[in-house]
Amino acid sequence: MVKQQKLKITAGLLFMLAAFIVLFIANIPTLNGKTLSFASTYKEKSVTLKATYWEAEDAEYAVLICPGYSCDRQKWRPFADLFVKNGCTTMVFDYAGQGASSSAIGFDNAKTDAIPAEIDDAIEFLHETSGIDYDHIVLVGHSMGGRAILRLLYDYNNENAETAVTKKDIPAVILMSPEVNYCFNAQASLFAGTADDVDEPWASFSETDIAGTDVYLYGSAADDIVSDENILAIYSRLGGRNLPESGLYEDTQINGSGSTITVGITAGILHSYQMYSPEFAAYVNGAITNITGKAASFAPSRMLLIYFGWAFALLGVGLLLAGLNEERETEKEALPTLINTRRFLVCKLLMWLPGLGAAFIICCICVILPFGSPVMNIPYMCCIAGYGLVMLLAYRKGRFKGTEGKLPPILKRKGESCSAGTKAGGSAKSLLATTLIATGICLFVWYVLRASMYRLIPLNFRLFWVLFAGVLMTIGYYISGCERDMLSIAGASRRVRLLYDLIQYVALFLLVLFYLVIGSYSGLIGQVQNMILLYVFCIPLGDFIRKRTGSRLAGAFVSGLVFQTLMITSSALIAIF
Repeated sequence: MVKQQKLKITAGLLFMLAAFIVLFIANIPTLNGKTLSFASTYKEKSVTLKATYWEAEDAEYAVLICPGYSCDRQKWRPFADLFVKNGCTTMVFDYAGQGASSSAIGFDNAKTDAIPAEIDDAIEFLHETSGIDYDHIVLVGHSMGGRAILRLLYDYNNENAETAVTKKDIPAVILMSPEVNYCFNAQASLFAGTADDVDEPWASFSETDIAGTDVYLYGSAADDIVSDENILAIYSRLGGRNLPESGLYEDTQINGSGSTITVGITAGILHSYQMYSPEFAAYVNGAITNITGKAASFAPSRMLLIYFGWAFALLGVGLLLAGLNEERETEKEALPTLINTRRFLVCKLLMWLPGLGAAFIICCICVILPFGSPVMNIPYMCCIAGYGLVMLLAYRKGRFKGTEGKLPPILKRKGESCSAGTKAGGSAKSLLATTLIATGICLFVWYVLRASMYRLIPLNFRLFWVLFAGVLMTIGYYISGCERDMLSIAGASRRVRLLYDLIQYVALFLLVLFYLVIGSYSGLIGQVQNMILLYVFCIPLGDFIRKRTGSRLAGAFVSGLVFQTLMITSSALIAIF
């Protein structure tokens, strides 16, 4: 093992250790949370909801956290720490079909009255568990959670409301970018399924609908889903002053119903990252201090540790895989010969045209299959599958421009081991390594699917979808592995390799363009993160598997399976970190 290789492996292990320590420190205050379950009934259908509960000593107030769409209770640990430090017993729960709770969630859940009913049941459960009266339970909601809280307050104050809930005297609510849009937003309209300026009850929502409850309303000028203009529109409807449509504000008013309405607009925080924002934590810390009358020392900067922890983890895994894969020979099998680099790159780029056509057909088929909904990564998976099929057809016919020869049969297993120079299939040691690797990958996929922060479809559908999508994507990754070896054998320059990688990312670039068009900067960042995951983790992991098992197909399948597993967690335009 050369010095550079040892250095990469050592650095990778150190960064991974640092990531573990940093994330452990960040989560120390919330490690004592209890996982509880309670039943919620909506339209005579009962579901079991999962919650995490933190009990504060001598607590006079309790806080119920209501997450946003596609976000589960795990992401709210930093805010749970904030509330407990303020002397509040705290609970956060997963809606039906979200996080660890049973059933399924769909695109219309911001419109329906199911979630407000679940919040009502969660309030009752928190009251029974903590012994704290309803008039000392504070609701905290982000995005769809904030929308559902407003709908719940409306139902509490209107006898003809559709939700079958029991009136509770909630003293205050803290809303972080509640997803009620009086100003059009493409993403918000997609997930809410409503036009809030004309649909009831939102069109007629007013200060009387929150009578008896103080509201702390916070937003961001950089929010790509709930704009600052929209936050100010909500503030005005709740009885606040009419403020200009842009700018940074902190304002408080007492409305006609006697409720205190506070608004705060900060800068620079995208919608999907507000639960890790020190600015929002400072806002919320001030609000809960006003409500409880107890000031607490809380360092919002602690939230930044989570970003550092995940960055260290990704960097560590990337360096470790780079070190383990270094100085390995290219597999000795009959690959097409690269004879004209320019024609090869041009042909590969043009192949996206029929590839996208094939992707559209595959996508149409997948949409009508009963996998559950939503699966936001269908477009990317179909692009890789369609592109891979078109490329495979061209290579098998020996008609790929810039190359000479045909691709070997995809199911033909080569027994040559690049790492040892011996046949992988004939070694007991290699068989053991392959078994351990396969077991590790299966456990990793199972853990992510079971503990994913963004699971929106039932586990059985999720598992089937990942396997199905992994198989479809395998062909694309198999072709990519062969081509990278062809470039290596031909001694391609770094410039050529860079152009090749850019062409490989056309599908992700198209998704980035789509997010730009609809104004989803959170989604854009999520796709950039997916590119990093693919390049730093998934492809190197596939190479590692291939070089130790002697099977290019196995390596391609692992790359597709792991990437699909990680992408499914970033559904609903939410970045994985």
